[in-house]
Amino acid sequence: MLRAEGQRKIEFQLLQHVNDLLQPLIRRGRASDLAAVAVLLQEAKLPTEDLANAPGLSLWILEIEGELAGVVALEGTEPTSRLLRSLVVAPAHRRRGMGHDLVAQVERDARTEGIERLVLLTDTAQSLFDRLGYAVIERSAAPEALRQSAEFRSLCPSSAVCMAKRLSPIRG
Repeated sequence: MLRAEGQRKIEFQLLQHVNDLLQPLIRRGRASDLAAVAVLLQEAKLPTEDLANAPGLSLWILEIEGELAGVVALEGTEPTSRLLRSLVVAPAHRRRGMGHDLVAQVERDARTEGIERLVLLTDTAQSLFDRLGYAVIERSAAPEALRQSAEFRSLCPSSAVCMAKRLSPIRG
């Protein structure tokens, strides 16, 4: 009897471990992620030319079963605003809310860092960002420091929609 209970406990722990591996994990990116991120972005036809030298670039990585399943980034060094860029979820994992989860994590972390506003350019995801509370703005209304980024100057076409969201401060 005792042996059966011990066996069940081990089986339960093993199932928990397997379940943990299958759960999506969002973590901060590392330099070692850049090559895989570039491939994912290229497959989604998103810019990669400036990944290695974009000022203040921070990545958030979505992993499923230890594999890269999505990414989003913030760019910039302006004290209160950042450029939200490079949101992509691998095709096998789309339509499950993971893009929303990535953006929500970035917004939480940005608030913690004192960022008050996120700005983005998009050709294809305006409806997603509408649902996430971003509003269309004129490109000229984005902070000058963000407008100097490669995304604004050359990588995103002038037809890309510019959107922004003011982040509510953390209350504590």
